[in-house]
Amino acid sequence: MRISTLLGKAAAMLSGAGVATPRLDAELIAQQALGISAIAMLVDADMPVEQERADRFFALLDRRLSGEPVSHILGKREFWGMDFAVNSDVLDPRADTESVVSSAIKIYKNQNRNLTIADLGTGTGCILIALLSHYRHATGVAFEKSVKAYRVARQNFVRHSMLARVKLRCASWERCEGKFDLIVSNPPYIRRCKIPGLQREVRQHEPLRALDGGVRGMEAYTQIFKVLKKCLRPSGRAILEIGEDQSTIRDEALRWNIGFCNYEYDLAGRKRCIILKLLPGA
Repeated sequence: MRISTLLGKAAAMLSGAGVATPRLDAELIAQQALGISAIAMLVDADMPVEQERADRFFALLDRRLSGEPVSHILGKREFWGMDFAVNSDVLDPRADTESVVSSAIKIYKNQNRNLTIADLGTGTGCILIALLSHYRHATGVAFEKSVKAYRVARQNFVRHSMLARVKLRCASWERCEGKFDLIVSNPPYIRRCKIPGLQREVRQHEPLRALDGGVRGMEAYTQIFKVLKKCLRPSGRAILEIGEDQSTIRDEALRWNIGFCNYEYDLAGRKRCIILKLLPGA
């Protein structure tokens, strides 16, 4: 069987299973199973595939057809131009979350600034690692209370040579101490009643604790406001990812004497981040 035939057959099977990006998924799985690059896959499209490699390809394809995310099959996911190790113990990095990083870069334009950054619920570590890759003199503290997720985060900090600039703590963000210029977080924010309606690959293969924001989708933010009051510098900023269920977050932050700066929007034009600061007297 030729590479082109293999890809066509796989894409048709994935499409029939309701996968949103069948061709792309087929190509990514082929690169992994056949050990070839995206360019080689195009140039050598008519090249026959050895049976052993074809068997490996279809074994991985079966996992995708069962609903397992491509990122888990590959063991990695791209974020901010870098690859991050992922598995079912951590939330997959998503393109929308890059708005947290881009928001920080808009606020702190000096790339050489010695920023101190806290990442609450670091997961894969992707947000903090992306920020540290941009701000070469910055340092950070990452909090992750899940032992399994902590191990994935540590793997990524080592992979990107960031461990020397980070204190990685296997602890709840409520244990945060000290003062920070920037506090970032992508907390769980999906209302509990919406969890059963999530895509199968999200619902079955990503950790519930990283998705479930409680009855109103606001539980994590209330905890974070307490951290901001204690640990955000008077001149600092907090950048928190939000979703459609956080329409009241601006008013709720104000009750904690935490002020609203602005929203940042994702590529689809939806509010994706809220930028906050401490108000005088906080």
